[in-house]
Amino acid sequence: MKHLDSKAVEILDTPLNKLSYVVFDLETTGTNPEEGDKIVEIGAVKIAPGFRIQPPKFHTLVNPEIEIPESSTKIHGITNEKVSDAPDICIALYNFIDFAKDSIIVAHDARKDFAFLKSEMKDYSITNPFRFVLDTLKLSRIMNPTAGRHNLDNITEMYNIKIKGPYQRHRALYDAEATSVFFRILMKRIFRETCFTFVDLENLLNNR
Repeated sequence: MKHLDSKAVEILDTPLNKLSYVVFDLETTGTNPEEGDKIVEIGAVKIAPGFRIQPPKFHTLVNPEIEIPESSTKIHGITNEKVSDAPDICIALYNFIDFAKDSIIVAHDARKDFAFLKSEMKDYSITNPFRFVLDTLKLSRIMNPTAGRHNLDNITEMYNIKIKGPYQRHRALYDAEATSVFFRILMKRIFRETCFTFVDLENLLNNR
């Protein structure tokens, strides 16, 4: 195991229901930050100890300072015009970090979204403040082994999750809210049936 600071050790020893989590989602210009794709929207929902959704939510459009391809706009509906007056990624990233600080961050297919965050933090020489990242895709595969697919559309249908609001599927805040509802359901079950502390959950994930 990599070297852990005292705060990370404290988190590992903490019961799951005593921790804070931030469920986030990104919309982007494409799928590969290593090839220059950029973030165009960030949405996030905070879950307080006791697995309670805690307002306010976080949302911002981001000016990627490159053209958004039409193929991407067809998915999320975000146009170059919509982001023309939005903050740049440096401002948006610092605002997100401030919102999510001292929390465990969570995303669906977290490897993909966190790769974008890491790429942007590297570009601005920002030290990664997030000690742990949870992936609801992996959690779903463990806890729902008989489910055919684990994408967000299938999960919202499986759990009958309905999100009310101004946004729709493939917008960052909508997807973050849908993921947060699913995450709360799953974590309550995991805490009740399987894992007591965060280190228990880490062991469960690492052994699958």
